[in-house]
Amino acid sequence: MPPETPIVSQIAQTHLQLFRQMRSKGYSAAELAMVAGAYRTATALFANRFRPCGRPFVAHLVGTSAILVWLQAPIAMVIAALSHAAYQEGDFANSLEGMTPRKRKKLRALIGTDAEELVAAYTVSSRSLTGITASYARFHQMSPLERDILLIQLANELDDYRELASNHAANADERIAVIRQCGPQQAEMAEWLGHPELAQALRETYAESIAAFVPKPLQSEFAYGYEIVPESCQVRYNILVRRLAVKIRNRMRRHLGLG
Repeated sequence: MPPETPIVSQIAQTHLQLFRQMRSKGYSAAELAMVAGAYRTATALFANRFRPCGRPFVAHLVGTSAILVWLQAPIAMVIAALSHAAYQEGDFANSLEGMTPRKRKKLRALIGTDAEELVAAYTVSSRSLTGITASYARFHQMSPLERDILLIQLANELDDYRELASNHAANADERIAVIRQCGPQQAEMAEWLGHPELAQALRETYAESIAAFVPKPLQSEFAYGYEIVPESCQVRYNILVRRLAVKIRNRMRRHLGLG
């Protein structure tokens, strides 16, 4: 198995490494303080969440944010990356699934309006194979905001495959098939965004993932993010019922072609 690429190995995975990386890239003390606050928010929202490979979700958020620091992205994007999955995976107490006005108001107060608007736009964007292909096809018609969201998406993908993370998921074959099909397009879009170093990191990381073999005993039983909830923590019954009702409603709307 080839060793981890030097490019990816230099990208932070802990908040302490992230702070050091920010200082080395010239971010101000005020910006570091903002990221420290965003990190505390992330630890609260993702305290019991894990990526399918078993890695703590917070480590993935820090890794995604660190990639944007490495690329010297604006501070709002760095902060948004620390909460980019908040509306999909974050634990908002006694709330409904998905992005809601109540959640947006709370997150906006915690990380700021600019960063929250990026998180909201990221939430409604598509990171599926179809979505990536569509982005590639219309890249040159994208707005500046859409290109910012695409950059966060690419950072997310790079961190999600680093250290063979996706190879350790239960659906590793499916994940590898995706990068076989659209990995070159992702790297090309990174170049179009003006980040050849990101393009190279994507190519190296994806090539390593495609070539690697991870024994079954080392693979997770989970295909997607999961949670471990302490026995002392329980969701109220009425919220569980409402969540189920929302799921049924959404599935019925999709079945009827109502969106």
